[in-house]
Amino acid sequence: MAMIYCRECGARHSDKAKACPKCGYVEYDLTKSTVVYLLLLWFFGLIGAHRFYAGKTASGVVMLILTCTLYGILITGIWWIIDLIYAVCNLGKPENIFAKK
Repeated sequence: MAMIYCRECGARHSDKAKACPKCGYVEYDLTKSTVVYLLLLWFFGLIGAHRFYAGKTASGVVMLILTCTLYGILITGIWWIIDLIYAVCNLGKPENIFAKK
């Protein structure tokens, strides 16, 4: 377990922490691109490729499995639209899209 510094307030905390215990800032992966995320969402969104890219593997697997069923594709279609709206609304805030949850 390594200690890291918060990008927001500079406090030291564990790299395993989901957020800074002092200010609540949520860490995210700086190597991820919102453009790649949007492209994956647009072209492969029904199978959850954008969720795998964002590090949300469990929900990506759920989307992938649901897409294989007849009624599940309706659910993932609605889920895809919600993810698309959320991504467009948070274009300037990648920490909301790629937050470690």
